[in-house]
Amino acid sequence: MNMGQKLVQTQSQRLMLTQKMQQALQILQYNAQELDLHVEQELEVNPTLERVVDESDFTQSPEPEAKTETHDDSDYADVNFELDDYSSKYDQRLREGQDFSVNHDMDEYRDYYQNSITKEESLPVRLMTQLELSVEDDIDFALGEHIIGEIDERGYFGGDLEKISGELGLPLNYVEWGLYRIQRFEPIGVGARDIIECLLIQIRFSYPDEPELCELVGHHFEELQHRKIPQIAKAMKVSTERVEELKSMLSTLDPWPGHAFSSEPIQYIAPELVVEKTDGMYHVALTEQGSPKLSLSDDYQNLSKDKEREKDERSYLREKLESAKWLIRNIEQRQQTILKIGQAIIEVQREFLDKGVDKIKPLTLQQIADVVGVHEATVSRTTRGKYIQTPQGLFELKYFFSTRLKSADGEDQSSKSVQLKIKKIIDEEDKRKPLSDQKIADLLKVDGLTIARRTISKYRDILNIPSTTMRKQY
Repeated sequence: MNMGQKLVQTQSQRLMLTQKMQQALQILQYNAQELDLHVEQELEVNPTLERVVDESDFTQSPEPEAKTETHDDSDYADVNFELDDYSSKYDQRLREGQDFSVNHDMDEYRDYYQNSITKEESLPVRLMTQLELSVEDDIDFALGEHIIGEIDERGYFGGDLEKISGELGLPLNYVEWGLYRIQRFEPIGVGARDIIECLLIQIRFSYPDEPELCELVGHHFEELQHRKIPQIAKAMKVSTERVEELKSMLSTLDPWPGHAFSSEPIQYIAPELVVEKTDGMYHVALTEQGSPKLSLSDDYQNLSKDKEREKDERSYLREKLESAKWLIRNIEQRQQTILKIGQAIIEVQREFLDKGVDKIKPLTLQQIADVVGVHEATVSRTTRGKYIQTPQGLFELKYFFSTRLKSADGEDQSSKSVQLKIKKIIDEEDKRKPLSDQKIADLLKVDGLTIARRTISKYRDILNIPSTTMRKQY
């Protein structure tokens, strides 16, 4: 056997994405905010690209109407590139080992925008501000600062008082008093060592005249979590109705007081499509948020053809002009694809627009792909993160896709309409005797819809509806 090394040449065919093709797929995947960030980035690095300013934006001294650049597709390299061909051949999430659903290129710009927005103060800052106003002694301030440093994002104190006592050289009871002082700060309940202490602190502040509420939390919290209302009532020597009343009071308290300061920033949604009804017909149109208007700079186009300029300068400008043309073309292709898919979805869901969610029809990505004439992967990329404003409200495009369920009369029903029926049944049930999943399945069967009990349970979890035991009230 010959084990030596040698050089050989082989020919093979592989699908390769050029930078322009990657840009086309990424732009298709961007939502309105991401597309706007990408356009701003390109405007900064490409001098040949200009944003078209609508003269209606100005109330005085209107500028002449901006000229929209018309360009010939024959000027583009790789002119035969078809987005849908590559969208169908590449995995929806992974491209050469990379998570394609994550926009890594936009992280820096997204962070910049988020950090530029004024945020609410953090929990440690809020506590330190109150500490500065409540103590005058340096020792008390150092102790409070040490304790605040041990409070986590939930608002709970996770440190060791004995350790703090040893580090600062203070008596243990003095350190305990320091923690008690922090527990009187806003938000109420901060600095507690567990959920029971947190709730008791809030009860003393919000319900000082309810000793039974303290007893319920301090001695029967575990039973309350398992809804053992009769056992709790017997132990406390009160009625089950009184336990339910105490439980309602308890539900007004916040077991995680720090979460109000550590929540994620609000994510704003800009619809890219809008549905309007005129003359009894629904029409879909693109909104301005998802339709940036760009053109090529006339000055730079002339400079790129000026033979008096250096060859390197003209080469640089031609390269930037080609990049700008591709960006404009890819955005136009993105808009056309979104509009076609939006129109196809609304054509199927007309009854939903008239009567609401309970009339939504089952729909698959492949159905829309067949209507529009693109691949299923293209539909998936297009509908993810894109929103449409309808007479029934604001919805993500992918909301309209759901599985198909057969009723006894042979009519197809969407899983979303079935979920709505389940929610309606549970909302109307007797809370003293809540319905089991099997009973809900039996009620749906009476209406001609046969669904397994485990499917009811799955849909109930999707709707965030608790189990029968947890829904029971006394």
